[in-house]
Parts: sequence; C-alpha cells; structure tokens
Amino acid sequence: MARQKSEKVRKALLKAAQKLFVEKGYIATTIGSIAREAGTSQSNVYVYFTSKFEIAFAVFDPWLRSKVLDLEARVEAQETPEARLRTLIDGLIHGIAADGSGQTLTLVQALATAKAGDEYSPDLLLWTMSRIHQMIAAALPASDPNDREALTHSLMLAFDGIALRQNLRRSEIQDRLSVDALYMMVQAIIQRGGGGDPDRSTSGMH
Repeated sequence: MARQKSEKVRKALLKAAQKLFVEKGYIATTIGSIAREAGTSQSNVYVYFTSKFEIAFAVFDPWLRSKVLDLEARVEAQETPEARLRTLIDGLIHGIAADGSGQTLTLVQALATAKAGDEYSPDLLLWTMSRIHQMIAAALPASDPNDREALTHSLMLAFDGIALRQNLRRSEIQDRLSVDALYMMVQAIIQRGGGGDPDRSTSGMH
C-alpha cells in the first residue's frame, strides 16, 4: 500500500513539473511551485527527488526515448538509403531538437543552469547515440564503423546547436536547407571513407 502511494505521489510530481516546465519554462519553475501543483508539500518533493535538475531529467528521459524509438521505426520503414538518412536527419533535428512542446527546451535550460551538486548520468546520452548509430548502420550497412561513429557525433552536435537556438528563441532556418546541409555532410564523410554514395548504394537494404 505504501509503495502504491509513493508511486502515485511521484507521478503527480512529474506531471506537475512537466506542466510547469512547458508553461513557465524550467528556470521560472521552482520546487515550491511543483509541490503546489502536485498538491503536496515542498519538503515532500525531496523524498522523491534531490533537485529540480533531477526532476527535469525524470520528465525528459521517457519522452526522448519514446521519440527516438518512433524515429527509428520511421527510418526502418523507408525503402532507400537516401530516404532513411533524410528521415533520420529531419526527425532528429526538427522533430526532437526543435520540438515545439518545450521538452527539449527544458533540457537545454536545465543543463545551462546546472550547479556543481547537480548529478548528471550519461546513460540517456549514450543510449540515444547508440540508437542513432544503429539507424545510420541500417541506412549505410556497407559504411565503415569509424565513419558511422563520426556521423553519430556530428548529428549529436547538430542536435545540440538546434536545441540551443530554440533556447535563444531565434527564428528557424529553412527546414529543407538545414536537412540538405546535414545530408551533404553525411555524403562527404561516407565518400571520404569509401562507403559509396548513399543515393546509389542499396546493398543490405530490405
């Protein structure tokens, strides 16, 4: 019974935090406001979480994993290497990094204002990079593993840049141009490594 009650309060806190992060932003949201929204005391919040930073990651983690898995399914459904790569790039950059719901914006603000005592586990980042690496491998099975690793890191850097721009609330660059630019980067890395043109190579595709 106690376990059920604890899980109920934890879920209420996460729901309240997600609502406030979207409405007010991470920085303006306080532990006190999360507690009030969840209908509990501020001291009770610390029974479940050590900081607002930890709450932000507890909210963001399942959202990001769900978005990445959805993207993976869309990538796998494409019939050509070009379509798979473009779907990956577009989904990662515009579907997640530039997400309009405020989820990625919350992450950026949390990381930007993190204090020395705020602990950050790399598990989510490593998992995300692993899934992206697998999507690249599915699109370019003949490519060199080192090239796929370079592409994974390059796409994550692009992700960070788009997410930061969202935080600064600057106007979006044209979707087509940004996807094209990143796709050209992919082609350059693959061709340099002898993996062939993804527009033409279809080996290993199903």
